[in-house]
Amino acid sequence: MVALRSGRVRTSQRALVAQPLTDVASQDIGRSLKRGAVWAIGSQLVVQVVRLAGVVVLARLLTPADYGVAALAVTLASFSMTLGDFGFGTALVQAETASQRWASTAWWAALGAGAVGSGLAALAAYPAALALGEPEVAPLLIAGGVTLLLVALGSASNAFLTRSMSFGVIQGATVTAALVAMACAVGAAYLGAGAWALVLQQVVLAGTMSAFFIVAARWRPSLEFSRTAFRSLARFAMPLTGAAVLFALQALVTALLVGSLVGIAALGIWNFSMAIVVLPAVLLSAPLARVIYAAFARMRGERERVAEVWLNGLMLVAGVVLPVLIILIAIAPDLIPMAFGSKWRPAVPVVQILAVFFMSRALQMWNSSVMDAAGKPHVGMILNALVLVALPPSIWLGSEFGVQGVAVAYSLAALLFGEIPSFVLTTRELSLTQLSVLRRLREIALSAVIAGVAVVCVRHLLEADGIQLEPRIALSVAAGAAFYVSSLALIAPAVARRLLGMVRGLGPAMRPQG
Repeated sequence: MVALRSGRVRTSQRALVAQPLTDVASQDIGRSLKRGAVWAIGSQLVVQVVRLAGVVVLARLLTPADYGVAALAVTLASFSMTLGDFGFGTALVQAETASQRWASTAWWAALGAGAVGSGLAALAAYPAALALGEPEVAPLLIAGGVTLLLVALGSASNAFLTRSMSFGVIQGATVTAALVAMACAVGAAYLGAGAWALVLQQVVLAGTMSAFFIVAARWRPSLEFSRTAFRSLARFAMPLTGAAVLFALQALVTALLVGSLVGIAALGIWNFSMAIVVLPAVLLSAPLARVIYAAFARMRGERERVAEVWLNGLMLVAGVVLPVLIILIAIAPDLIPMAFGSKWRPAVPVVQILAVFFMSRALQMWNSSVMDAAGKPHVGMILNALVLVALPPSIWLGSEFGVQGVAVAYSLAALLFGEIPSFVLTTRELSLTQLSVLRRLREIALSAVIAGVAVVCVRHLLEADGIQLEPRIALSVAAGAAFYVSSLALIAPAVARRLLGMVRGLGPAMRPQG
């Protein structure tokens, strides 16, 4: 009798473990969206503080040449979160059903694609090393390619968590993985691992996150594989994967060209500068993009509702990202040498140039979510293809003026062939006019510019008075923040109240629901 009961308990436990999470109900989307936004922003504050601390420590332990040698591997690995499932996990979020048969089909397809991607990275490793004239690039790139397979392992589990809008779990996994990865990278760098420390960070990050997703989703794949499900998922996944692959190729091709045309140390400066300017976008736009996509996928056919969410989110991102990037441009000459060491001083103008471009990119990170949720993932693929074609000649011309010229050329090519067309197509999809959207942003942009001018003036006055570097930076940033808030309150009090209302509205979302 005891054995029988024990067997029943084990059977019940297995059933519980195998039971995946359920989709969020339609009437709960708004509440789940707010809760997801809070989790995304809150966790990313922690992640980016950890990441920034890691960048500071690693930049002091490593050299620009180390960053240059690891650039291709780190670039590939950084795209593994979008490339690893090759669109099948995202397609499962979009699908009407996430039955065991469909989920297993998506998992096996993602796993196969991830294995192929890792294999292709290995095949490309030695030609890339020859092109850059650095033999160490080959094993590093092979290791970076492993992240594609690691992400694929957790792709279906991540899709279940996203469908159920369990963003607290997702972001908790993100924070934990970032802490573990950073600790491993800093330890390796301290022990003299050099460029390998940067690649180890990416491998540990991908593996830890997938492990958390698999445990949290309480789902296990079966041996089922449905051709019908595969064809349906692939119709959505293929153009989505094409867009992601082309976007990753933009970064990889740029890295190859910079390393071969300007030098491996210049490539290290380029990669380091990208890591700095992308922080504001990663902090707010990128984590919310996953939340927004999950909501948009459940709002199919409700164009006005999607447009309202997109516009409100755009204002929130602009209200934070624009002043941060403008202030970064103003204080970069002091901040970068102080925080990362004098060896990174050549990165100052590159960071300033890229920061201007990333003002546009950060505001448009949700565009692909709109088009994907509308069933038009091919739009992103076409635009990324155009940018990829435009980049090589642009970078070749810009390389004549060093890494700064590359930054200008890259920014112009991506803006003209990617960001501007994306903005036009997205606003058309939402039945909005471009002018009306820009009008909503003009007061925020003007206030951010005023803050930037204030920072430049205060910084020069303090420098002329002989104020030390650290207090000069702190006082300059404080002045910029004060001028931004005051300007926005005076120029556009309605916009200031609206932004404040958005922030306040997120608070109740964190309270447990009775």
